Amino acid sequence: MLVAALGCAPPGSRDGEGSDPPLLHDPEGSIQLLLHAPTGVGPQPACVAELCTSLAGLVDGADKTIDFALYGVRGQPRIVEAMKQAQGRGVLVRGVVDRDADGLNYYADTEAFVQALGHVHDDGKVDERRVKQAQRTVYPEPRCARPEGHLGPVQCLAYDLGDRCLLAAHSSRDPLDEGAAIMHDKFVVVDSRVVWTGSTNVSDTCSGGYNANLVTVIDSRKIAAGYLAELDQMYEEGRYHEDKRSAGMLRVTVGDAEVELLFSPQDTPIRDRLRPLVKQARERIDIAVFYFTHKLLTADLIDAHMRGVEIRVILDATAAANGFTKHELLRAVGIPVKVENWGGKMHMKSAVIDGHTVITGSMNWTTAGDDTNDENVVIVHSEALASQYTEFYEQLWAGIDDRWLRENPDPESQDSGTSCTDGIDNDYDGTADAEDTGCSDSPPPLPALPPWHIVDKGGRMTCEPEMLRAVVAKASSEGGSKPVPPPSKVTASVRYGE
Repeated sequence: MLVAALGCAPPGSRDGEGSDPPLLHDPEGSIQLLLHAPTGVGPQPACVAELCTSLAGLVDGADKTIDFALYGVRGQPRIVEAMKQAQGRGVLVRGVVDRDADGLNYYADTEAFVQALGHVHDDGKVDERRVKQAQRTVYPEPRCARPEGHLGPVQCLAYDLGDRCLLAAHSSRDPLDEGAAIMHDKFVVVDSRVVWTGSTNVSDTCSGGYNANLVTVIDSRKIAAGYLAELDQMYEEGRYHEDKRSAGMLRVTVGDAEVELLFSPQDTPIRDRLRPLVKQARERIDIAVFYFTHKLLTADLIDAHMRGVEIRVILDATAAANGFTKHELLRAVGIPVKVENWGGKMHMKSAVIDGHTVITGSMNWTTAGDDTNDENVVIVHSEALASQYTEFYEQLWAGIDDRWLRENPDPESQDSGTSCTDGIDNDYDGTADAEDTGCSDSPPPLPALPPWHIVDKGGRMTCEPEMLRAVVAKASSEGGSKPVPPPSKVTASVRYGE
């Protein structure tokens, strides 16, 4: 595990979208980037991985306060006990966790954790109101043909590739729980000074070391103040999701690095920072992410690829089976995407851009992550930390067979590492290990993803989602069709549909 020294960072740029917020300074602060590759030994309750020991050490050393926002807790007794002991020695411990509209949390030990500490709030009542409101909402018919066998909301997509159009309609196989949102943060603030945050849940699969994950440890009172203000909105005021107020992006030089802090949904990190950063990229973007379904960020990556930026993506196998996944569209235009086959998940939500900017945090690259869920995004401008991330990324990339540049492994199958012996329902279908048909000697094929099509513009000036209806109708009359290979060279800018 590497913790790099810090180097000089280039200033952040807002891509002409307005002036930067004031740049604060914390010259005595420090930042560590903890990067963890999957262990391949299954979920672990023991606190051995640095993702866990770093948090345990901070909690053990707390003197006055521990403030947290945690998606949930499972199978990490060391962390739970450390919180209880801190409370027992007089440390004020308070925080929030996620609950759905029925008052439930995804992780099995969350309820016991809440009962043990006492001062823990949640977003359950807010979610209950959101779901009831969504049930009264009437959604318009999609502008494109619904993919066969898919019942969820439809995304109509049209990307302009110069003389051709990349068309697709994306949807989930099952109806979505409309109105649902999650308190998806994973951060702990100790003594109003040190922040532990990133993609890592306090669970036997995440902090236990089974998944690929990232933690950022920031020693800065100014950054900590940003997190405490966010927590106060949720814990003290009961403000979650779209009800939260925005204080604007926080910018702080922490030691030699420049750190930007944003929160979802009020700061819309994808719209206001990730998309501009991708648009500004000139040389290389390496992405490691759990879910990637954001249609406009997809457009920006395709556009970057067409202007010569080298892009690579590592995606989780479970996410690659989602009906909204955009990785097949990236592959369609020639962007290399590897889908992991570890057993443990690619759980990071991160990227490095042009050797100087690292994106970290809790937010998946999805519309819900940007404008619905409670999330935090940390953007670090530091050549040293970018170099550390790139070295780690190269190892992850090399460790995934090139077969998975073209195919998608079943996340619970003999193709996916330890997934058939880890005791986890890796594909969320209600069965695990030997009970899952994917782990049999004759596994069934994965359900087909919504198809994509590359077609000639036919004299059109732009690509429109409605074009897909004609493509699907023609394919049906001809007994089906296969995707058309992408053009060998495209130079036009990308446009996108609904």
